[in-house]
Amino acid sequence: MMRHLPPTTTPLSQADLRQGLNLFSSSYSRLQTALAGYLGVPVLGLASSGRTALYFLLKSLTQASELAGRREVLLPAYTCPSLVKVTLDAGLRPRLIDISAQTLAFEVDQLEAALSQQTLAVICVHPFGLPQEMDIIIRLVRQVGALVIEDAAQALGARMGGRPVGTRGDFGLFSLGPGKPISTGGGGILCARTEQASFIRAVKRTWQDLPASSVLASGWALTRLGLLKLAFHPVGWWLATRLNLHRVGEHEASWGYKLSALTTAQASVGLRLLERLDFVNEQRRLKAEQLVAGLQPLDFVHIPQISASAAPIYLRLPVMVASEERREHLFQRLWAAGIGVGRMYGRPLTAFFPQLQDQPYPGANRAAQQLLTLPTHHYLTQSDIQRITQIFHAC
Repeated sequence: MMRHLPPTTTPLSQADLRQGLNLFSSSYSRLQTALAGYLGVPVLGLASSGRTALYFLLKSLTQASELAGRREVLLPAYTCPSLVKVTLDAGLRPRLIDISAQTLAFEVDQLEAALSQQTLAVICVHPFGLPQEMDIIIRLVRQVGALVIEDAAQALGARMGGRPVGTRGDFGLFSLGPGKPISTGGGGILCARTEQASFIRAVKRTWQDLPASSVLASGWALTRLGLLKLAFHPVGWWLATRLNLHRVGEHEASWGYKLSALTTAQASVGLRLLERLDFVNEQRRLKAEQLVAGLQPLDFVHIPQISASAAPIYLRLPVMVASEERREHLFQRLWAAGIGVGRMYGRPLTAFFPQLQDQPYPGANRAAQQLLTLPTHHYLTQSDIQRITQIFHAC
């Protein structure tokens, strides 16, 4: 029997937007403190985007004497292309590691073989709000004296073994961009552990160069947030997809970032959204569990495995389909039924950056060809879930 969903709550209300009009408040420092308490970390900074936060982190690490001469950053061969762009912008060498199509996690043997005295950091991604096992990665990275950066852009509120995702590595990154667990229309979070005190000092020195936001920037951010609220409504999303606006992130022109702090308006909205984060995440989890229960009997569907100690938030539900042809058939059927299905990145990173192709990446290629992502957002209804399940069973 299908478990009924609890009453939904809007992730962004008119009252939230009105709160953002208080452009002269202490919201930035209050959100900084509140997020540090939520994550249980001693050090936390807020930037205009997750890419900005990553750029300043990498630039600061290159200036740390303990890491002198290290220029390589290891990251998954299937993830957001902007990670590679930021790494290159920081003057570093990206090196790709294949992923497992079963878990979407690193192929550990390939990661171990790639680690060396040239490794500055390993970026471990928690895709779609699915927590990844960190113990073995941390152990391997420690052996070569490198650092672990957790990319939890899609996983704010997810937990592993009771601990917030993004707080096991040396540094954690989160996004406040469109469609994220907390969306202020843009924004990024960087957190750090006290065990890496010398590196944290380097980050703080670099972070001081981050320009403060202006009242004008706050006003524009609030306007953009209002437009995004309309765009993510089912009617607005229908129009946006007809204009192909949902594919903007696939183009290099959208991978840019502004080197500035989070605006006061965004921080004010973020404070209100943080209060509801766990409830909104629980709604996503319940919807994902219903979808999983409906799809598990199908032999042509594989849902990536997660640890028994993981508490995912399922920003979207990733589903691996047995073949690219079947994936495309399902995509078209779901799309025609009004379901906001996605293919996510569509291509492995080697397709965006062919100069990084130094070996085969079968797991990344398979994900690019066979992965579908299903919505779990608050507009998804019980009838939508039933319709998704029926379309899969009819395929």
